[in-house]
Amino acid sequence: MSTWRALVHTQRDCSLADAVMDRGGLLDEVDLIHREPLAAETMTQALEELGYVEWVVVTSPYTVQALEETGLESILTMGVQLAAVGPSTAQVLSEHGLTVDLIPPQESSGAALAEAFLHGTGVVLIPGATQSVGTVEVGLRAKGWTVISLPVYETTQAAVVDPSISTRWDEGEYEVFIATSPSTARAAAHLLGPSVPVVAIGPSSYAAAQDLGFPRVELASSTNPADLAAACIAITDIG
Repeated sequence: MSTWRALVHTQRDCSLADAVMDRGGLLDEVDLIHREPLAAETMTQALEELGYVEWVVVTSPYTVQALEETGLESILTMGVQLAAVGPSTAQVLSEHGLTVDLIPPQESSGAALAEAFLHGTGVVLIPGATQSVGTVEVGLRAKGWTVISLPVYETTQAAVVDPSISTRWDEGEYEVFIATSPSTARAAAHLLGPSVPVVAIGPSSYAAAQDLGFPRVELASSTNPADLAAACIAITDIG
């Protein structure tokens, strides 16, 4: 099998790069988006009138990072129970000494997390991005929950990408782009062009990549790095 190359937005660790290497590939990482925490005052003002919280739902590891940087990690313990959208987010919460009570059993997505919830009437607090897709909120409200969305960070697109990355993209050196979120899919399409097959993490990333006109889009079976590397092999003619 010949060496192949994939591109992804910058990762928090080397597990995906190692998995790609194990399958004979090379993984390039590039900053496509930036996430900036909102001012602490903005969050505390929004919480002043919030009463009893049954659940806190975390849909991204960046939520934990944003709360840590603003000194408001206590928001994560406001609920009686804590839910995470998938294993990666649950791992970050665990690293901060928190016990996660609910994770979707199979698919890592907002819709799957909402489906894993029982019907209820309590308050669910969801700290996250200002541009949240809202699949968790919609699903939980349909089950009777009162959902409070709390913006804690803002996502913005990078102004430019590394010229060497652009050159490799334009010259067809990337067999696949791994879309880790709808925002990274949109940034890749805008900054580089929707010309490379995509392996998408989660249904929202999949839908975004399809809408953006990438030539082929496949939904990864899980967020596990080995599964993502396998999906990269499957979507192209590699090997």
